This record gives sequence, C-alpha cells and structure tokens, in this order.
Amino acid sequence: MTKKGSPRSRKKKRFNAASIPVLAPKTLKKGRRKQNSARKRRRQRSSSPFTKLRARSWGLSHYFALLLLLGSIATLGFLFTEERFDVPAIEITGNDYIDAGQIQRQAGMAGANIFTIDPTRVSARLATIMPQIKEARVSLGLPNRAAIRIQAREPVLVYGHDSRTQWVDAEGRIFPAAEKRSGLPVLIDEDGAASVDGHHLDPAIWQAIQQITATIPGMNEFHYRDIYGLFFISPEGWRVYLGNGENMQNKLAMWQTLRQQIIQKNRSVKVIDLRYDRVYIQ
Repeated sequence: MTKKGSPRSRKKKRFNAASIPVLAPKTLKKGRRKQNSARKRRRQRSSSPFTKLRARSWGLSHYFALLLLLGSIATLGFLFTEERFDVPAIEITGNDYIDAGQIQRQAGMAGANIFTIDPTRVSARLATIMPQIKEARVSLGLPNRAAIRIQAREPVLVYGHDSRTQWVDAEGRIFPAAEKRSGLPVLIDEDGAASVDGHHLDPAIWQAIQQITATIPGMNEFHYRDIYGLFFISPEGWRVYLGNGENMQNKLAMWQTLRQQIIQKNRSVKVIDLRYDRVYIQ
C-alpha cells in the first residue's frame, strides 16, 4: 500500500494536473505572437544602418573622411560655377573651305563651362551634322581654352542631282559643295540612282569614272540614269552607254576601236551601247 506523501503519488498528480495551454490556449498564442513581434522589432532595429552608425564609435579617420567629402563637394561647386572656366571662343584650324562660324555653332562649346565639355561627343557630333568634316579633334586647356582641329573632306568629283551641286570624296561620301572648283570630273545623276543611300556614291561608278578619265583624255563629264547606267557624250555628240561599271576596261577598249572605225567610214551615229556582249550602234 502506497503512502500518501510518497514521490510516486506526487509525480502522478503532476501528470494528471491540467496545463495552461489546455485551460487557456488563446491566451498562450497571443503571448507567443507578442514575443515574436518584439523579437522581430529588435532585429530590425539592430540591422538598421542608423543603429549601426550610432553604435559605431567615430574616430579621427571618420571625421577626416567627412571633411574630405564636404571639401570635394564645395570644390566641384566652385569649378562648375566660376565664370573664369567659361569658354569665351573656340580656336578652329584646318577648315580650308568650311565656315568657322558654322563649326562654332554646331560645336556648342562657346560660353560653356570647360568641365562640362566632352571632347569625344563634340567630335562625333561635328562629323555627323557636318558631312564635309571627315574628322574633328577637340582639345581643352585650363582655365578656358578650347580648340578644334578639322580634317575636311577633299573633293574628287562634282556631283549634280535635283538642281543641287555637291562634292564626292575618294571614299564616295557625298557632301555640300562650298565653292566652284575647276578640273574635277562631273557626274550628273539624272534620277538619283547613282547614290546608294543619298549620302554615298556607288563605288563601282566612281571606279569606272576614274578608269574613263585615265583612258580618254579630256573626258570629264558623265551622266547616270537607272535604265542606262553610266554614259557620256563623245566629242562627236554620240551617246555611249556603259552600264553599271562592270568590265570597264574591255568596254573602253571596244569603244576606242569602234570610234576609229566609225570615223574612218564617216558613219552617222547617235548611240553606241556597250552594256552587253553584243554591241548596239544606232
């Protein structure tokens, strides 16, 4: 028989006693939620940069870095607002036939703060907006010196189309003509088909013109039409159709042979078509 106050009886009572969750489960859940939210707030406060900054002890190096930052900001403000760094004018060289005032306007550097100018961007803008400029080199110097060295495109051909006279350089780039130049071959593009995109001449056409001028002295005026290709008017008044520039050396050799034969026979001719293997004479 077990005694009333023995350890075994006390253990049995402890297991039989009702626990707090059984008596009040909602109260325990609320308490746990409060504890979790309190822990979450403490973690957020501890991870906040302001809390970390307050927790950190500032030494001499930190104050020095702050002073350096404030000094840099003040220096930049001075450099970008001081009038002595404003560019009064631009020194332009190498512009043989290009208007210097137009270059200054398109560069947009006059009156600007020298620290706000990007030389690479200005060079690219000039070469894009002004096709007569092949290359532009921008150089800056303190306190307010700005210079542009221009490499202008050199015309090798006069290009006429749509009542406009333009120039073409050795790369085939079409650009505005600035003046009249004698001695250059002339190409009259009757329907605009000689240009690839309105800005470049078809390279085959330019090569053909070079071959013709080297083979036929004094021949410096040419025409182009999509249906005929490249053609010229001979000194006798004949129209000579050459096509799009293929096999130009053979065509020119054939032209010289035919011309001698026609002149010897005193034949009346209006058109000589050399575009195909079979020559057509009218």
